[in-house]
Amino acid sequence: MNIVYGVSGEGLGHVFEAKEIIVRLRKEGHAVKVLTYGDRAVASLSEFDPTRIEGIQLYFNDRGMSLPQTVLKNLRCIPFYLRHWGRLRRELLEFEPDVFLTAYEPFTMVASHLFGRPLISMDNQNELLHIAPPEGTNLFNFLLARAATALCTQGAMFYVVKSFATRTRSTSRVRFVSPIIQQEIRRLKPSKGRHIFAYLTKPNPQLEGIMHSMDEQFIVYCNNREGEEGNISYRRQGGTYLSDLAHCKAIIATTGFSLIADSIFLKKPYFGVPLLGQFEQTHNARFLALSGLGEYSEHLTREGIEGFLSRLTVYERRLAGHRLDPSEQEETLVSLLHEIERGSSCQLAAI
Repeated sequence: MNIVYGVSGEGLGHVFEAKEIIVRLRKEGHAVKVLTYGDRAVASLSEFDPTRIEGIQLYFNDRGMSLPQTVLKNLRCIPFYLRHWGRLRRELLEFEPDVFLTAYEPFTMVASHLFGRPLISMDNQNELLHIAPPEGTNLFNFLLARAATALCTQGAMFYVVKSFATRTRSTSRVRFVSPIIQQEIRRLKPSKGRHIFAYLTKPNPQLEGIMHSMDEQFIVYCNNREGEEGNISYRRQGGTYLSDLAHCKAIIATTGFSLIADSIFLKKPYFGVPLLGQFEQTHNARFLALSGLGEYSEHLTREGIEGFLSRLTVYERRLAGHRLDPSEQEETLVSLLHEIERGSSCQLAAI
């Protein structure tokens, strides 16, 4: 089958996942055309010759995610598609797509309907379409995130929902699965070292000040900053990242879905620092607390982090009993593609 795969370029979680998925789809004999946006995403997927498009990006100020800025700055997508629709349409026609696959990328959803082809939506945000607002959550942020998800995935034939929780709600169209874990993560042999691994999507002076005040060693990945500052080693994302992750004793990080999945697989306790105003981050952070696999705080204190570190053995015991199937997501996707292929064959036989 010819598969158009739209990959969100906001963050790199979808991108790392896409690498695993594309390799597996090609092994199954499928042809894959990748659509994505953003410099980092395009560069990371360069081996698959992606077509660059424009897509939704989030914008933050000192108070967290800014909805007005996000809306206004994303209006740039409109003139891009007005200028380039003819070219994109020709590329897709030449590819002769059978199926469209979206990882929170809305242009792929629109194109699937314009071409009259089946759409599979594969994302953790899909969970928001199937749950009630969690107790204590900000209702506006929840409804906004749900509306954005519905917009990106409208009319999908199948929804593959990546979820950390026990899944008992799968139906013929909605499949709850464990998140995929990259092969390079699966090959790691984790151990409990002395350092704490920290990953920040943007500088957090408050957290860094707390780290400096503690009698702990921290390795921090943030905006490719490098250098030694007392008990903090700042490192550029690259060759040392996986080793530092595998051999840390705990993780302190923003609450992106992919890193939490990796932490569960590697059995690393996690202290979450969710980005303010971004519901997905808050939702993931709440999972950490409710599952007992970690903690989170939107108002950081030294006492809070020290309390978390004093309870590491408790989280390690809970993580040891938490099961995550690293290949369930890709196996489910391959199965759904076979189902679509069989349905198409049956339709042709009936003509």
